[in-house]
Amino acid sequence: MYRLATQRSSSSEPRSVLGGLGSLHREIDALFGGVFGNQAVEPVADWAPRVDTYLENDTLHVRADLPGVDPKAVDISVEDDVLTIRGERKAEHQEASYREVSYGRFERRIRVPDGTNAERISAKYTNGVLEIAVPLSKPVTRKVTVDVTDGASA
Repeated sequence: MYRLATQRSSSSEPRSVLGGLGSLHREIDALFGGVFGNQAVEPVADWAPRVDTYLENDTLHVRADLPGVDPKAVDISVEDDVLTIRGERKAEHQEASYREVSYGRFERRIRVPDGTNAERISAKYTNGVLEIAVPLSKPVTRKVTVDVTDGASA
């Protein structure tokens, strides 16, 4: 059996030896987000919630795991075809001898299709999961007639 050791930082607060990996994870996410356009280019928060997205019935669904986050403190906005989820998870006990749960500010940015109507987006929070429904604009179908000329000049 392995036991995860803790170190004392200069502030005399215990921290996990693996605690620095969260920072590395955020930096890698930011790097790939910049390349693929689905996240912020720079880390803008202390942690980021896990997010699932799926398409169903012309609606983009976004599910974010936010256990322990007060839903009244969550801000959802859409700007330039980017859905942004912001908030903060506050620690109930300031001094913990060991901590695996991340606390502090968070922000996730998710690209949504062009022309999404922000007025029709809805959100609900159930059992620590934030669910956002982004109705997509249905593509307009239009039949185009082709004028055919025979190439003969008059």
